Amino acid sequence: MNFNILTHRFTAPLAAASMAGLLLSGCAVAGASDAATQNGNTTEAESLQISESWIKAASDGMTSGFAVLENPTDHPAALVKVDSTLAGSTELHDMEGSGTAMTMKELDGPLEIPAHSTIELAPGGKHVMLMELKQELKVGQSPALRLTFGDGSTREVPFEIKSFTGAKESYAPEAEESGHTGPAEGDVHAGH
Repeated sequence: MNFNILTHRFTAPLAAASMAGLLLSGCAVAGASDAATQNGNTTEAESLQISESWIKAASDGMTSGFAVLENPTDHPAALVKVDSTLAGSTELHDMEGSGTAMTMKELDGPLEIPAHSTIELAPGGKHVMLMELKQELKVGQSPALRLTFGDGSTREVPFEIKSFTGAKESYAPEAEESGHTGPAEGDVHAGH
């Protein structure tokens, strides 16, 4: 028997088997990736649904940002921080008290978003504080804020600038004692 014919008889089936193996392993990898996405291995930034994001118009000083954060997954998530080139600093805040006696203070930790729940950042409640504004924020603009989540993932979210005149609260008295850069006790926070 000719050596070339013998080699061809054995190498052709081996090459075909190798190609089939490569194709199947490629499908398996793609399938595993799709399955991983379906099994919840996406980042918090990818899986959270963020809507109704807006910032109160302001000429200078400070202002507040609001949004609806929905976590449709089986796992809790957390908003750790918000960054913006619009302000010298940003913080996550909450309101305490009721009526005209409401005061504002920075959250002690991240904003937790439990599984299958919705958290609303709203006037008179939890919100993003933008302090030491670097420019006037005019109605109709939609600058992006960078949200960082508990797993380290980030997401750029556009926040529409809107006119809003309600919910004027003051800082908590302990905020000044802790070195907070905002207004002192009794000063009205015009950013809400």
